[in-house]
Amino acid sequence: MFQTANIAAAVKILFAAHPALPGLVPGGLLYGLLKVPSQKPYGRILVALEGEPEYDSGTVYDQAYRLRIDVWSDAALADAGNLQQQLESLVTANSKLPGLTKNAWTLHCSLEPASIEEEAERRNQSNVFVAGATWLLQLQEDRS
Repeated sequence: MFQTANIAAAVKILFAAHPALPGLVPGGLLYGLLKVPSQKPYGRILVALEGEPEYDSGTVYDQAYRLRIDVWSDAALADAGNLQQQLESLVTANSKLPGLTKNAWTLHCSLEPASIEEEAERRNQSNVFVAGATWLLQLQEDRS
């Protein structure tokens, strides 16, 4: 069972518990096709499968996911450097993602180089990209 929506929900829990991010990103984190919030800056979550599952001899397999968070605002932020550092600290190598199904658990999380891709916010020049982070998440899941 793929965990993409559960990972997004887990990241929202980690975000809400973070000591600095809710104040730096008052618009919160969006997952899916939702209207841009009026309060800015806000973040968008993207979770995608990364490669094929690696099956073991039993019912357990490993699955990699790519997690990306981009933070957008209606203007450049003077505190963007601090926001970037705080965002990168959201998920660490030893983070355990809460809210996964009972058959899935976190093996490892690693921060990856991020890149900016054209999105509707950027193409329409309605918002400014202010911070972003990408992680590779390794989960182990049980098919039973």
